[in-house]
Amino acid sequence: MKKVALITSGGDGAGINSTIDMISNNHNIDLYGFHGGYNGILTNDPIHLTPQYGENKVLDGIHYVQTGRSDLPYTQVGRDKLHRKLKSDGFDCLIVCGGNGSQKAAQLLHDEGTNTIFVPMTVDNDIIGSDYSIGFDTALNKLIDLLYGLHDTAANMPGRIFMVEVLGGNSGNLALESAIAGAGDLAIVPEYSTKKSAITMMIKKKLQQKKSLIIICSESAYEDNNYQSGNQGVSFEIAASIKEGTGIRVRKSIVGYYIRAGRPSFKDASFAAKIGAKVAQCIIDNHFGVMVGVSNDQIQTFPFNQIRKQFSGLHPQTVEIAKQYQKIIY
Repeated sequence: MKKVALITSGGDGAGINSTIDMISNNHNIDLYGFHGGYNGILTNDPIHLTPQYGENKVLDGIHYVQTGRSDLPYTQVGRDKLHRKLKSDGFDCLIVCGGNGSQKAAQLLHDEGTNTIFVPMTVDNDIIGSDYSIGFDTALNKLIDLLYGLHDTAANMPGRIFMVEVLGGNSGNLALESAIAGAGDLAIVPEYSTKKSAITMMIKKKLQQKKSLIIICSESAYEDNNYQSGNQGVSFEIAASIKEGTGIRVRKSIVGYYIRAGRPSFKDASFAAKIGAKVAQCIIDNHFGVMVGVSNDQIQTFPFNQIRKQFSGLHPQTVEIAKQYQKIIY
């Protein structure tokens, strides 16, 4: 039986319990989790993730294993501590669930001798090498629910501009996908123009055709490149510019962390469970140094040394639709 450690690292993502549940239910794996991400391996006692541990709670929004952010694996001293601790505790491998930074750390640890497997988990859906990350679809569904209400209010109170600022890190995936699916009028994303003058000009043009507008703004839509992941409030800057140019006050909402957790959508629960089953098989087969991700809606393994170096960006088909219907400025 393989003794396996697991952490969630960075932000949370709805559905990750399904991944953990599938691994823990494999009779050839003895699974333990550490609260607190990479730091938790050194500071927290392991949790024995038996099949009974999460019975009837697999679809809860609260992670079996609490996440955390850490600089520990980015220094040689920190990695050496992690190597020693995992080895002394008798672990055969470490599963890391998280975003791009966590992926990089997992690869560093693997390159230095600790067997690792990486699972993409972030609402930003910006993982290098995978088309999809656990938590993205649940976040989108929550955004759509919010947009339902805004559309109703926009119909009841015409002549207004509404702006919703969403998470996404350095990626505009959440903003663009929710604008398309939620009938938003404009998505402001970092991959395309975020110039306030261009945004205001587009708003004026759209106001000639509609009584009210709904704008979805990515948290990283800054012009000055001073954005750090997690910063919020850029929509207030953009809204002030729109008001100055149009004379219309913008009604603003920052969605923030509301969309991160909660009970997972079907898509998140399904992908997460299938990823968990694949991870378990990798462990049994001694297939380490890989990410278990998604490509063309199929669960696949991606060796760390073959993962493409740059995130492919927004989905090309979605971008083309957004351009055709003037939902982005380019």
